[in-house]
Amino acid sequence: MTIQRQMTVDVQITPQELAAAFCDMNSFEQAEFFAEIWSIAATWPGNGLCQQSHDIMRVATKGTLDAIETLASHLPADTLRRMADNA
Repeated sequence: MTIQRQMTVDVQITPQELAAAFCDMNSFEQAEFFAEIWSIAATWPGNGLCQQSHDIMRVATKGTLDAIETLASHLPADTLRRMADNA
C-alpha cells in the first residue's frame, strides 16, 4: 500500500527568480505555465485575466511590451484576426 501526502509550502519568490525559472523550462513546460495561469485566472471574480492584463499594460515597460509583442507575433493567423475584431 502506498501512502501519498500533500503539503503546501509558502515560498517567497521575486519576479526575477520566477522569470529565471520560466526561462529554464522547455517549451512544453512554458506552455503548461501559461495554461495554468489561464486556469487560475478563470477563478477570479469579474473580468479576471482580462482586467489583470489591462492593469499590467498600465505599468508596462519597454521590456514588458517587447516580450508580449514577441509572444503575440507567433500567434496563429486566425487568433490574430479574432483579436483585431475584438479591438
